[in-house]
Amino acid sequence: MSTATTLVNACLLPAYDGRTPPGWILRALDEGLAGVGLFGTNLRSTGRGLREDIVDPIRAVRPDALIALDEEGGDVTRLDYHRGSVYPGNHALGSVDDPELTRRVALAVGADLRAAGINLCLGPCADVNSRPDNPIIGVRSFGSRPGPVARHTRAFVQGLQEHGVAATLKHFPGHGDTVTDSHTALPDIHRDLDALRALDLPPFAGGIAAGAKAVMTGHIRLPHLSDLPATLSHRIVTGLLREELGHEGVVISDAMEMAPVRDRWGFGGAAVLAWSAGVDLVLLGATDGELLLPEVHRAVEHALRTGQLTLERLEEAAARVAALRAWAAPTAAPHPGPLTTAPAGSAPGSENGSGIGLAAARRALASAGLPPVAPGEPVHSVRLVTGANMAVGTAPWGLAPALKLLDALASDTDVEQGTDPRNVPLPDTGPVAVAVRDAALDPWQRAALDALRARRPDLVTVEMGLGPQTPEPGGRLVLTRGAGLVNAVAAAELLTGRTCTGPLRA
Repeated sequence: MSTATTLVNACLLPAYDGRTPPGWILRALDEGLAGVGLFGTNLRSTGRGLREDIVDPIRAVRPDALIALDEEGGDVTRLDYHRGSVYPGNHALGSVDDPELTRRVALAVGADLRAAGINLCLGPCADVNSRPDNPIIGVRSFGSRPGPVARHTRAFVQGLQEHGVAATLKHFPGHGDTVTDSHTALPDIHRDLDALRALDLPPFAGGIAAGAKAVMTGHIRLPHLSDLPATLSHRIVTGLLREELGHEGVVISDAMEMAPVRDRWGFGGAAVLAWSAGVDLVLLGATDGELLLPEVHRAVEHALRTGQLTLERLEEAAARVAALRAWAAPTAAPHPGPLTTAPAGSAPGSENGSGIGLAAARRALASAGLPPVAPGEPVHSVRLVTGANMAVGTAPWGLAPALKLLDALASDTDVEQGTDPRNVPLPDTGPVAVAVRDAALDPWQRAALDALRARRPDLVTVEMGLGPQTPEPGGRLVLTRGAGLVNAVAAAELLTGRTCTGPLRA
C-alpha cells in the first residue's frame, strides 16, 4: 500500500449501508481509515444495540477509530432517531439563556455518547440564525444574535468534551444568513469580511477558545471572499479559520454527497479541493462509501501528479486527525473542564421526570391564552405533516407519543401536506391540540390552521419549530422551541396537568 493511500485513508470518514459494518469498512479500517460516520438508518428501530452491532466490531479492528454522528438534541438526533430526542436542541436552550443549563445538557449528551462508544459529535451548530426564513438552520441555532450564540456555544463545547467526546463547531463561517438549503443548492451569503466578523464569527471564536476539537466547514459561498464554497476555499479555511481565528484542531468538511459540491466536482474532485484548501478530515456523507473510496484515491493520485495536492498537505492533515483520535480514544481519561458539578436531582443522563433534558425542555416552553387544565381529560392530537429537511431526516415528531406516555391521548390524526383540512375529522368536544412546525414559513400550514380553528375555535396550536412570540388575537398557543420527544413531553404536561415520571427511552 502506497504512502498516498495510507494518508488518504487517515483523512476520510465514510458511511455504509446497513445495521453492521460490512467487510469493506473493516478492511479499510485495517488499512488506516480514520473512522466511520453513522446515521439514523444504521441504527435499530429500538435504538438499542449500537455498541454490539457497530462500535465493538469497529474497535476490534481499530481501537482508536473515530465514530461520529450528529447529536444536536431537539430536531437533529441519531441516538434517538427512531423515537425523538430526550434532550432539547439549541433554540430551546438559547431561549432559556442559561449557559450553565446548556453546559449540563451537553454534559448529559456527552455521557450518553461516551457510553455508546461514540467519540466525535458533529455538533453543536454555532450558526447565528439571522434570517427567520432560513430553511436548514432554524431551531438548530442558539439564536439570532452573536453574543448569546457565542455564550451557549462555549458552554456546549465545555460540557460535551468533559466526557472525552470531541465537539465540532458548524457550519463555518456561518450558515445563518441563507434562504437556501445547502443540501440541494449552493447558498450565497453577501456579507463582507467586516460584517462576517461582527455577526457570524463570534460563536466560532468562542467555541475555539473553549477548546473545541473540530470545526466543520459549510457548503456556502461568500462572493466577497471567494468564488468557491467555503469547504473548498483556501482563503476561508486556511486564511480565516486557521490564521485569523487561530483554530489548531481538526477541520472537517460537511458531507461531500451534498449536491452543491458533488454535482460539480464529484466526490473525488471535491475531496482534493477540500484537502488543498486546508480541510483535514473529509466527511463523505450517508451514501455507502464502498465505491466512493476508490474514486477519491484515483482523484488524489491524479492531483499529486499534477501538483494540485501535495503529500506534505496530506501528512499535515493526517497528523491532526491522529491527534484527535488519540485525544478521543476510548482508553483516554475524561477531560474535566472548569465546570464540573450539577445540582442534586438533575444528574446528567438521568431520564426520569427530574432529568436534565426534561427540566430544560420545561423551562423553554412558552404559552399564551391557554384555558384552565381539566384534570384527567385526554387530548385529541392533530399533526400537520410537512417534509423535514435532510439534516433532520425522518425522526418522529408531534404530540401523540408524548400524550401516550402520559396516558392522555384521546385520538391521533395526521394531516398530510395538501390535504383539505375541511375533511379532517375533529371531535365536537374535548381538548384539541394541533402540532405544527415552522407554520409561519408555510402557507399550507397557516391555511390549514385557519380552517381547523374555524371549526374548533378553542383548539391549541403547538408550534414545534420557530414560532411567533405572541398568538393571534384570542388564539391559544404553546411554543416548544423544538420537535424532540422531550419538547413534546413538556408541552403534553402543560396541556394535561400530568407529570411524566417514567423513562423517555423505553
